[in-house]
Parts: sequence; structure tokens; C-alpha cells
Amino acid sequence: MRVFKDVDILSALRKIVDNNNLYYKSDYEYDVEALKKAAEGSRFLWMSRSSGTYLFDERDAHIRNTYAHITWQYYTDAKYYGVKAFAVAVMGNDGGKPVGDIYELHYNKHMEEVRKNSFNAKTVDVTFKATHIYPETTRWLDVAEYNDLGSTLIRRYGEIESVRYNLSAEDDSRLAKILAGSRQRRDEEAVPASVAGYVRDMVKERFHEYGYTRDDMAFTTPEDAVAALRHLIPVYILHPDNTAEQAKTTVAVDNAVYDGLMFGMNERDKRLLNFYKAGNTLADLPFTHAELSAIFHMALDRGKENIEDEQQRKAVDGIIGALDTMLFSDDGRDAEQLEFDNELEEGFEQ
Repeated sequence: MRVFKDVDILSALRKIVDNNNLYYKSDYEYDVEALKKAAEGSRFLWMSRSSGTYLFDERDAHIRNTYAHITWQYYTDAKYYGVKAFAVAVMGNDGGKPVGDIYELHYNKHMEEVRKNSFNAKTVDVTFKATHIYPETTRWLDVAEYNDLGSTLIRRYGEIESVRYNLSAEDDSRLAKILAGSRQRRDEEAVPASVAGYVRDMVKERFHEYGYTRDDMAFTTPEDAVAALRHLIPVYILHPDNTAEQAKTTVAVDNAVYDGLMFGMNERDKRLLNFYKAGNTLADLPFTHAELSAIFHMALDRGKENIEDEQQRKAVDGIIGALDTMLFSDDGRDAEQLEFDNELEEGFEQ
């Protein structure tokens, strides 16, 4: 398995989410907040799946009847749910960004390891957030009492800041040794790799298993497919017979989702879409609309020539494609095109 050493944890995990999650990417924002608050030396288990993410304290996953323990063992058919699982070690903080190591896990094998090495908690320490009336307070509860009270605790004492499950001294020592052994094995067996390489392999594997093996498309979610249509950026419906057709309407996107089909975009177009999704417009570029139009037409003229160098030809084609999209979307759309775009958006919402 692979390990990403000394990386910006938030950025690395987001790249995985962007290329694995089809829906509920916003789940990751909860993980971001938890990781930002994590102390140096904190250890987590993290999961990206087709619909959402999970972040759990590694220790909690080994304690029976906790949310972490139950959830981490739920996705027995990992491929069906698109599960990608990792162990995350927070080693420090760089300007508010947690930095550390991310270990790829074989989910099913790790799930069995957790199942075989789990313990029953005896008590629970529940810390409640401070309010303008009450200071922060921690209450000790029996596990059964904690499970029975549920939301009553919040109504009675306020928002929960943290929960710690306490084992017997003997079990606590045994679990500490188990976790230390697991971490040592990971360090010995993991192969250093780059996040970019992992994501590239992940997308390629996903497309190939699906039946699309041309390796010419970037992973695209249904949400991004609709966003691409709104900005007049080409997006394609991929078929298991290794063919691709350009999606023209949101109805086509909806039908493809219903049929379980996948979407793809040219890598250059995907970067252009990300530019728009980040809230940018033509006004953010260091050129006026007239200057961009002039560059566009110069590129068109250059493209009409017989360019023998393949790299130059691809560069010119890329310039033409990007400027064509940018000039004739947002600021460059006329009233008729805007009306068409609004119809697309309304169709998607319905």
C-alpha cells in the first residue's frame, strides 16, 4: 500500500474527494474543521466513498458500540460504495494547515483487523462547550447511561465538544499495543508515493473497470457536468463500450445518471471549469475582453497554418478551446444564450 509523507493533509484529502465522491462532497468540510483542531500526534481513520466522507479517531474505531466502530464496519462491499480508506497521522501544523502522513488502507482487511481487536468501554467522559452562562464542563457517564440519554444530554447541558470512551486499565494497555503494532507495520510496508499519482491511478482504474479505457478524460461528477453545461464547456457521457458522446442538456445528464453512466471532461476543460467554480470571471484575468478576443483570433490564424510540431499544435488548440469557452460564456453570452442557460438550470432543478 502507499503512503503520502509530510503532506498538506487537507489539500491531499480534498484531491481524493474531488476524484472519488459523486455526491455529498460537502461532508468533507466537517472533516476539515476537525483536522484543523487536531493536536500534533493525533491519529485518524478517514474514508471517502461515492456519497460522502467519514473521519474517526483511530482509537474509537476499536471500541464496540461507538459510532466509529459501527460505521467503519458497515461498507462490506467496498467497491460498490466506492470506498477509499486511509489512516491519517497529524505530525504538525503549518500556518493553520495540518501536516502529516496519509497511509492507504486495504479497507476490507483493515475492517477485519478492527473487528478482531475491539474492546468494550466502561465509562464515557463527555465535554460540553462553554456558553455565556456556563463554563466548559466534563461529565462522567456510564456507557449504558450515555447511550440511553442521547439527545437529552444536549438539551440538558448544551453542545458536545468532545467524547472520550474509557476502557479498563488492562484493555487500554492492550489496545495501545495493538495500535502501536499496526502503525509500525504500516511504516514498514507502505511505499512512498505522490497524491497526484495515486489520484491518476484511481481514476484510471475506475474508468477501466467501468469499460472506458481510452485514458483521455478527467473524472467528472454529475454536478460538475451540469456546471460545465452552464459555462458552455464540453462535457461527455462515457459508455462501457469505450465510446463518449457530448452531453448537450441537463436532461441528458439526468438520464445518464439514472442509467448509471459516467461523465468525463478534457483535462484542460476541467481546469477551466474549476476556474469558474472558484468564483472567477473574465474580470479576474489580466486582459480586457477586447485583448482576449485579439489573442483568440491570433490563435485561430496560427491554427490555420500547418504546424508540424505536435506540442505547439496542441498548445494552440488548447488556447483556442479555452478562449472560445471563456469569451462566449459568462461575459460574452447574448440574451438568447442566457435564456438558454437559464432553461438548462431550471430543468436541472426540476
